Amino acid sequence: MIIGGQVAGREVETTSYKGWLIWGTAALFYLYEFFVRVAPSAMEPELQAHFGLSAEALGAAAGAYYFIYSPMQLFSGTVIDRFGAKSTLVVAALICTLGAFVEILGSAPLLLSTARFLQGLGSAFAFVGTMYLAADWFPRSMLALLAGLTTSLGMAGAIIGNAGTAFLVERIGWRGALVAAGALGLVIMVLILLVVRRHPDAKMATGVAPSPRILDALKVVWSNPQSWYLGIVGAALYMPLSILGALWGEDYIVAVTGADRDQAAAAVSMMYVGWLVGGPVAGLVSDRYQARRVLLLGASIATCAVTVAIALLSNVSITGMYGLMLLLGLASTAQVVCFAAAVEHNPPEVTGTAIAATNMMIMLLGGLGEWGFGVLLDTFGAGRGADLDPQAFRFAIGLLPAICIVGLGAAFLLTEAPERERVAEVIAT
Repeated sequence: MIIGGQVAGREVETTSYKGWLIWGTAALFYLYEFFVRVAPSAMEPELQAHFGLSAEALGAAAGAYYFIYSPMQLFSGTVIDRFGAKSTLVVAALICTLGAFVEILGSAPLLLSTARFLQGLGSAFAFVGTMYLAADWFPRSMLALLAGLTTSLGMAGAIIGNAGTAFLVERIGWRGALVAAGALGLVIMVLILLVVRRHPDAKMATGVAPSPRILDALKVVWSNPQSWYLGIVGAALYMPLSILGALWGEDYIVAVTGADRDQAAAAVSMMYVGWLVGGPVAGLVSDRYQARRVLLLGASIATCAVTVAIALLSNVSITGMYGLMLLLGLASTAQVVCFAAAVEHNPPEVTGTAIAATNMMIMLLGGLGEWGFGVLLDTFGAGRGADLDPQAFRFAIGLLPAICIVGLGAAFLLTEAPERERVAEVIAT
């Protein structure tokens, strides 16, 4: 795979308008996949009523996105290496788009699970494909910034997926909103087909066996304890986005504040604003000061503090919830640094596997978090969805600080990669 700003032995040294256009088109697909990832949170009551699901069942159906997205991270890099970014992203965008249309075909719960499965399968290639093209067209020194910018676009997609979808659901219904989402996906697929290209100096690696083989690469990555710690830290920092942003946030805020759904959707979107602003900043700060562990440790402490505050504050106004969601986004945005740290803690020849394995842990645990929150709602509540007593949400929200404390423990076990330590020593002298 093309990672780290090096393409077939060629170090990319210049940027161009065409490079920005190509990366931006791929990043637009990443924005879209985040849109479909979180859209169920803006139509949760409608989905529960239409498919006749309990909170636990809805969480499991929505979590189907993650249960295919996560294992596909092990193969996404290999597929892109073999078939190229353009072909892979076109097919992935089509599969992701089909999920929106499948969701409105009937009322069988299997259709919802199938739709989320298709969306997760297509989305699995968005981030890796975007970073593949970034490494193809930009120098290695810009990859941290581009990773942060890519994440910011994903957060923009999440904002649209929450507030924008809630707006559409109110005006044209949940089915109309899904049709609009499908149409947007088709437009993005056509743009990828027309715009995305390989760098003219890059040599195609099609047909060349990866070195080392995927199982050997996985063995190298998973035998490194730092890979596990980084996956746990990244998952803990991502969990608020998964639980509150992708599914349960609106219902939680409506239940505990009494706000209407539009206000709740806007409050949830503030968490994504925090990631949108903080992602590039976290990447730049981490690169500038040559430190990963300190930033991730600080982010874990801050995220723990904010989630504890959210869990303990029983009487919060909608205005206060806006502030808490923004703080939660800003605190947890340093999760993007986990990918750079995973690369640095593993040999160069398994860079792609290190990125994919980290992302797999984050997404898989994120899906389990959505399901676990639903289980707690069913356990402590007396009904479904909006009929649940607010007290059930206050019990369930305790899952977030519990997970963050586990992430904080893993953050204390992190070390700086040897090359980072050497660079830091040079800077200090």
